[in-house]
Amino acid sequence: MKPPPLTRGRLISYSKIATTESLSKGTLMLRWLCCAAMVISSFTFSFAGSYPYPNPTMHQIDSAWRAFYGSPVHQGIVVYNKMTGGTTTDASKDTLCIMRLISGSGTASIKNLFRYVQWVGVAGWGISSGYRISPDGAKIAGQNNSGVMVCDTNGANMKMIWLGALTSDQVNMSWDDSAGIRRIVYSTGVFSNATWHGVIARTVVNADNSAGATDTLWNHAWGHDPAAGGGARGYISVNKVGHYLCFDMPVNVCLPVIVNLLTRTAVNPTNGGDGCHARMCLDTFGTFSYHEGTHLRAATVWRWTTNRKVDSVPCPNAQLTGCTDCGNNGYYWCDSDTNYMSQTGDNDAGGSPGCYSKAFIRKGKTAPSTKVMYLGDYLSWPALWIDPNVFTNVINNRVTPGPSSRISIRIGGNELTLRSAEGRALDNARLINVRGMVVARGEKTAPDRQRFTVASLPMGIYLLSWRESNVAVARFVTIAR
Repeated sequence: MKPPPLTRGRLISYSKIATTESLSKGTLMLRWLCCAAMVISSFTFSFAGSYPYPNPTMHQIDSAWRAFYGSPVHQGIVVYNKMTGGTTTDASKDTLCIMRLISGSGTASIKNLFRYVQWVGVAGWGISSGYRISPDGAKIAGQNNSGVMVCDTNGANMKMIWLGALTSDQVNMSWDDSAGIRRIVYSTGVFSNATWHGVIARTVVNADNSAGATDTLWNHAWGHDPAAGGGARGYISVNKVGHYLCFDMPVNVCLPVIVNLLTRTAVNPTNGGDGCHARMCLDTFGTFSYHEGTHLRAATVWRWTTNRKVDSVPCPNAQLTGCTDCGNNGYYWCDSDTNYMSQTGDNDAGGSPGCYSKAFIRKGKTAPSTKVMYLGDYLSWPALWIDPNVFTNVINNRVTPGPSSRISIRIGGNELTLRSAEGRALDNARLINVRGMVVARGEKTAPDRQRFTVASLPMGIYLLSWRESNVAVARFVTIAR
């Protein structure tokens, strides 16, 4: 359901699902399926009105994901917000949660990471916040109406990247690893005193999740926005893939815009019509999607390289028009495997009480796919990540690089050079002597390279340590002359 024009805190819901605490105390009584077969058989079911099935147990989610993904199975994680209180505005127990879809014991798991209060949003449109998982699965980004934060997937090292209120759509940020440097892309500022204060910014996220250098990707003051967006109040639903950027501009509608950053050319495919909840697919074609007029029909998929609509994202039951199920008003393509996406039902409790924040995973991102897996209700805008490595019955708190990671270490003259042969970002490189003292620190000469000056170091064996993606790595090296 769409809110009235110019008053929407759109496209965000909130969750109510058993956490580690609630599972142990039994404080949340979820409606469970009778058997895993019911979950598995529901991949191609038909809907009537609201989605009628009860919530699956953790064991059923594990079994369903294994059957849904196929063999060999890969680990999947889902990040979302849980709020006790249902459709009320009681945010006293808001928490950021992570669900791991499989485990070695055959039972999915849910962990409460930390309190994360959602924005109350606009009356009648649901409580709001948004989440994204980095393409390598190592980081979680979140945005409510207080700012943008980043933490590790185990909840550690939570840092604020930007502080500020948008008072609008909070499903608003994306990761950008295009240069081998982990960065977060987001909208800043508000419209006040008849002045637009916001831009689309990009900030480097350091290894400890603190904010690094920030640059501006898009600014209304540059004069490249579509003329139909002249009365807009900011940028929302921001996504970046490669040299393409997409966003919505809230006017009397939500104007979808896609930008070629190389040429600073902007296009509005709807010719001034509505198209909220802009989303980009991780490809090289400038593919993005948006909802035209209503969330209860398929979303449009439009591509820059062809300058036209190329497909659509159907509702969970594969309907393209007049959806009779929970619709697909919230979805993310999985950045690590774009054949999958997460979808949620309507977050307008008044308009669709039987669909409130019911979450699904879709396999096959566009029409005519009908393969979906149900996760449960009250899941606030779940973000999905799938490990590219085959599941080995070992769940780490944080994702680690695969065994194929290759490193080049060269010592020549007075320099030692550390380089990732696969272009991985390298950080915090150190040379440590046998007594455990740091004797040299690396200088980053490229995202995937570190250089040390070793002229003053005595001959001997040293421990070379660095951070690669999201983990610490170390090798022994010998300096000889």
